[in-house]
Amino acid sequence: MFRRTGTEAEANRLRLALAGLIALALIVSVGYIVWRIVVPEEQRVPDGCEGIVAVTKECLGPVTDASRLDGSIRDVAGKILAMNRDVAGQRRYVRVALLTPLSVAPPPAESAMSLNQIRFSLQGAYVALRRVNDSAAFGDKNAPAVQLLLVNQGSGQPFETSLVERIVALGDADHPLVAVVGLGSSKPGTEQMAEALSARGIPMVGAVTSATTLTAARFSTFHSVSPSNRDYANAMKDLLDKNARTLPRNGIIVRDANNDPYSQTLAETYNDVLKDYIKFSPQNFRGNTERNPGVARAFDGIVRSLCTAVNNKTKNLQMVFFAGRVADFPSFAEMLKERTCDDEPLTVMVGATGFQLSPQQETLLDEANVSVIWVSSADAPAWIEKKSGTPPGFADFLKVYRDEAKYPADTLNDGYAPMYHDAVASAVRAIRMAAEHVDIPTADGVQTQFGNVTLSYEVIGATGTLSFGDRADIDGRATGKAVMYRQIGSKGPRLPADTQPYITG
Repeated sequence: MFRRTGTEAEANRLRLALAGLIALALIVSVGYIVWRIVVPEEQRVPDGCEGIVAVTKECLGPVTDASRLDGSIRDVAGKILAMNRDVAGQRRYVRVALLTPLSVAPPPAESAMSLNQIRFSLQGAYVALRRVNDSAAFGDKNAPAVQLLLVNQGSGQPFETSLVERIVALGDADHPLVAVVGLGSSKPGTEQMAEALSARGIPMVGAVTSATTLTAARFSTFHSVSPSNRDYANAMKDLLDKNARTLPRNGIIVRDANNDPYSQTLAETYNDVLKDYIKFSPQNFRGNTERNPGVARAFDGIVRSLCTAVNNKTKNLQMVFFAGRVADFPSFAEMLKERTCDDEPLTVMVGATGFQLSPQQETLLDEANVSVIWVSSADAPAWIEKKSGTPPGFADFLKVYRDEAKYPADTLNDGYAPMYHDAVASAVRAIRMAAEHVDIPTADGVQTQFGNVTLSYEVIGATGTLSFGDRADIDGRATGKAVMYRQIGSKGPRLPADTQPYITG
């Protein structure tokens, strides 16, 4: 009979231990596989996310730690959070939620706002918050201070009932939530969010939401400092009517056929307001969206149709009214460059905040013999030069933005910073009016005062002297808003040098 040596016994124990580790690894691996099958990918929580997980893996909801955000927006978000902490040391303050995209979707999904636009929006909001809490801007400085709570709406701005509940829960009896500002872009989820917040009696102020389906008639607590798409169309008509000898006459609508409130209502208002200038049937395309990536050459057939219209002997096409997102415009411009009728100049007209193109894309327009007349909610380059039509409140905004906050003036070019500034400023104006006779105002009290933000109580904003009384029950949008005309591209008919802004009424 043989006896095992110590070495053989130790080897056996090692083999048993190794077998156990392999078995454990198999169990973990199988468990992980089962978890991946049982738990849908969109429901898996990103590391550290305490909010709602979107299908794009973004963490939606209140943001209390700037380190969770992209590095490009971390600094300004941190400054807003720091000011909120300073305000928390005061006895009297109320809360306002800044609901806006604070992240972008991973490719190939499209985002409602780029990281640059998010950064500029936060910078504008921060400047407003500084002015509100450090001075008498927008009302009595002895009124309650304001915390601006950051809430990530997500790149596609999806509607989530649980997100509404998290927003509502941001307020308490001592420091109520009295308004929500921002609201991102005009997306289907924006309308659902407006409906939900309105049902809870919370006032809203949109910054760049221009879809005409977003109205106070539908959502009773909705307001916006942005012109509506109808305002943009009215501004185009005013420009064309006043420049009959120099600007084009014959136009066509090129529209995004997706379920996009901005594009849909822009096309509808073009058709209604500009009907005297529309000489051809509209052309449709499907642009890039989060769930419906557009085809690479979506504009091929449209461009061929445009050339047919350009060569029409009785009513030759001269301009396009573009009703689509700026993200789709470079593809359109690329196809226009390849058109067979490129010897004839073409003018594209569009209404939007932030219709910015890169220098390469502007060169592409020149090569395509195309220019864009962009009807915009802001024109900071002209206002910095103090050109005619500069809003009276822009200089005070610029002083804090450029000289105190030290943000470069060229980041104002797309209009997002002054628009978000004015959204915050408008909410604070109503808050301070509501606080004139009470220690701490309520959301209901703030909502009541929006109808009184008029006459001597106007908002001296960066983009206009804003009043909400005249349209308070119609669409909730500010009157007195300057709508600017800008041109991109050096070809074709030119905007008159002395063109004055269109003022919303």
